[in-house]
Amino acid sequence: MPLPGPAQPLDRLNGAVIAAHEAGDGMRLAGLYGEAADRFAEDGDIASACFFYTQAYIFALEQGAPEAERYAAVLRRHGRL
Repeated sequence: MPLPGPAQPLDRLNGAVIAAHEAGDGMRLAGLYGEAADRFAEDGDIASACFFYTQAYIFALEQGAPEAERYAAVLRRHGRL
């Protein structure tokens, strides 16, 4: 599923996600997936946004990041959690 946005930010976000996966940086992945989710939500694509919020939520939970609650709240609001 391609990330939304102009080519340069899209390339930056995709590259950052790949690099964070390669580095095993779960905290960074939580933030990046959250950023992607927010962008999909802003574009009105709730199904895709919720997919990325789910990924962000999982990584945030694994890392004990406080953002986990925000992602959970969004998923609950959309009936996904």
